[in-house]
Amino acid sequence: MKTDLNIRPIHHQKDKYIEPHIWLGIISYQVVNYIRKNLKNKQINHSWTKIVASMKSMQCSLNTVNNDMSEKLYIKLCTRPTKVQKEIFDALNFKA
Repeated sequence: MKTDLNIRPIHHQKDKYIEPHIWLGIISYQVVNYIRKNLKNKQINHSWTKIVASMKSMQCSLNTVNNDMSEKLYIKLCTRPTKVQKEIFDALNFKA
């Protein structure tokens, strides 16, 4: 898992930065485990590297426009998911 998350030793200038770095690594590990466990429950047994590579092409942009009444309108545009991305979204109960 350490390899999948690309965790490496970082030598901080100050001790107060060490603990947050460790906690971020632990939280990342837990998030990855949660995702992989839920995917495995749906018979999706991809490696973390394959999951990340599959999801990289998914992009969203959030645009803001002011209307005639000076109100901000937010428009979210996302790419359509591929078959693999849709399987992952469905397995995790996310809206594609």
